[in-house]
Amino acid sequence: MLRFKFSFDGALLKKMLRYAFPLLIAGTAGMINETIDRVLLTYLLPEDVAMSQTGIYGACYKIAIIMTIFIQTFRFAAEPFFFSNAKEKDATQTYANIMNYFVIVCSIIFLGTMMNISWIQYFIDEPYRVGLHVVPILLVANLCLGVFINQSIWYKLTGQTQYGAYLAIIGACITLALNFYWIPRIGYIGSAWATLICYASMMIISFFWGNKHYPVNYDLKRILGYVGLSLTLYVLSTFISIDSVTIKLITNNIFLIAFGALIWKLEKKSLLKHNT
Repeated sequence: MLRFKFSFDGALLKKMLRYAFPLLIAGTAGMINETIDRVLLTYLLPEDVAMSQTGIYGACYKIAIIMTIFIQTFRFAAEPFFFSNAKEKDATQTYANIMNYFVIVCSIIFLGTMMNISWIQYFIDEPYRVGLHVVPILLVANLCLGVFINQSIWYKLTGQTQYGAYLAIIGACITLALNFYWIPRIGYIGSAWATLICYASMMIISFFWGNKHYPVNYDLKRILGYVGLSLTLYVLSTFISIDSVTIKLITNNIFLIAFGALIWKLEKKSLLKHNT
């Protein structure tokens, strides 16, 4: 330890800053996307309703955070895995398979939450439950964010982190513009839709840029199919009118079980193949 000496590598520092600085910008812009809506609700709405609407939106956002928790957990585990497997010959196929399973889990979380919203709603106080209609919007928004995070490996592996900054800034501009336009007109519902449009736009743009610089053969047919089916089952459940809360809950979860069974049937061979 006494013989240890510090040394300064200017070339390495320059390389590190070139790679990391755009990610710093992306992180800052990302914070705008995640939090600015609740701040703007307080300032853009009339004083007599600003705090109540902000409270309703924030409470309902906590239900949607179920998806966020999974995404962050996945992110901590997935990124080191992506980097460690980057030089494997079948790396892009591995990334495509992971995206497929990621979307499956997110679709199950979405459908599971909405099919059980009748009891999940009790995690927030009754005055805030008037805003539950924004929960599916926020869940889908977080699903899009998760897909974007999954895709983001393309600019990190290729060292083109400036694209991460571009995407986050585009998202921040969309978030600010839509919130400033919608909040005075439709309140927190506008914030929910702004969040969805922001993350969906970032996801779509990242897909096309990534396909140009680091192509990954995602199974779009299955990915869109699973998301579309989960949304269809949720919408269908809203049209089924059942007076009994218990029977309604059972019916909803039959939809959820059927969705899971279909996924298992379609993915069973692929899962067994990967395990072996």
